[in-house]
Amino acid sequence: MKMAPFSLRKRLRLSALAVAVLALAGCARTVTVTLPPRVDLANYPAIGLVEFASRPPRLGADATRKFIDNLHGAQPGIRILELGSQATVLKEAGYEELDFKAIKAIGDQFGVAAVITGTVELSEPQSDVKFATDLKALSANVKAKVDGRISAKLWETASGATTWSNSSWGSWTVGGLSLGSNGSVSGGYNYPREKQDQILMALVRALNGEFWPSYEKRRVEE
Repeated sequence: MKMAPFSLRKRLRLSALAVAVLALAGCARTVTVTLPPRVDLANYPAIGLVEFASRPPRLGADATRKFIDNLHGAQPGIRILELGSQATVLKEAGYEELDFKAIKAIGDQFGVAAVITGTVELSEPQSDVKFATDLKALSANVKAKVDGRISAKLWETASGATTWSNSSWGSWTVGGLSLGSNGSVSGGYNYPREKQDQILMALVRALNGEFWPSYEKRRVEE
């Protein structure tokens, strides 16, 4: 019996292997699995939330409200007790500064198993000037930039220990001015309330990532 050339036999074996692989692949499918959040707040019967300290001061209430909305979206049903400003909470607990002793006292005073505290800052619009020159004209583009940062901590009131902390920050362009070579000015700083809300929401989403479930694709053999 005449044998096929070696190169042909090799190609036939590779073809058979490829068919086998495709057949096996046809027996598997991909499913999306929900993974629990890294920080599960359901472990706490009630959580006290101190209004975020802020700069400027008016931001605290807005950031706190968005933080709560985001937590409830991540883990529906968690119990959050809004305690008020840090100064008010410390006064009622009988302390002047926020430390582990104050946290334990806040737990006793308000009957919460954990306390969340935080800070938020947004800068005033800052100009970023760029000049463009050529032989015939001189012009300048002035962009307005806002820097933002938010930080938070989760404290257990039984021990006063911190069990979670995180921060997020970023920069956003909110408008600008254009100065022409003839002295004309166009555009303007555009920093409406809606833009501020967008910045706060972006900061809160990045801050709270570990409270949200995650998703992973896995292969399942049938």
